[in-house]
Amino acid sequence: MTSRSRLAAAAVGATAAAATPTLVAATSYVVRPGDTLSAIAVRHGTTVAALAAANGIANPSVIRVGQLLRIPDSSMGLPGYTTGAVDVERYTVQPGEGLFKVARMFGVDPTALARANGFGVNAPLLRGVVLQIPGRLARVNALLTHTSQVVGVNPRLVRAVAWMESGWQQEVVSPTGALGIMQIEPYTGDWISRYLAGRPLDLRVAGDNVLAGALLLHHLVSLHEGAIDSALAAYYQGDASIARHGLFEDTHQYQRVVGALMRRE
Repeated sequence: MTSRSRLAAAAVGATAAAATPTLVAATSYVVRPGDTLSAIAVRHGTTVAALAAANGIANPSVIRVGQLLRIPDSSMGLPGYTTGAVDVERYTVQPGEGLFKVARMFGVDPTALARANGFGVNAPLLRGVVLQIPGRLARVNALLTHTSQVVGVNPRLVRAVAWMESGWQQEVVSPTGALGIMQIEPYTGDWISRYLAGRPLDLRVAGDNVLAGALLLHHLVSLHEGAIDSALAAYYQGDASIARHGLFEDTHQYQRVVGALMRRE
């Protein structure tokens, strides 16, 4: 795991000051073959409900190729504890990728993305160039919320655990090898893949990492008959360790901090 004391201090108090997020959210999107409303929502850092409401869509399962969608403001609905957190992630340009492709991938405005990186919108992108992509918080928030709803676990719980574990950062790796947003150990990921997900999960991919954490939390909440504190203790310390040693003091602290985060939404 990452340093619990550092994360706890960051979670309870204000996060370290960061630059004001640059406004790069796309204002519209044209539906392409294979798109679903949920995938579009997650990519643009919003929710299916907000996207459907903004476009008068009665049935979220029915959209058509070529349909122009208005993207609602993705800065709304973030938990209060994210205030001041770094809102930028880095992306390394791959062969054949241009600015418009990267912008579409992240759901950001191409002109604003170019401006944020100090070049023109038509400038070619070289392989290996590292781009700064603003809007990280909204995208991760949408991913956490959507995945929680699909799995059937309280989104507030998943969001709070993810913030406690990593500050919603996929690139975090703990000294013991725990990976990603939900800080899942590889051996735990293998168990989740086999018994909960029904397919191999790649913990290095944000979507699979969040799915693994949400599935594990859902399993632990069910196992402990809805007792959130017990599920949190199991997520942090493990039921086997708790059975042998009882709850460690830092486990109590983990329960308190995550509970406080959930109440701050």
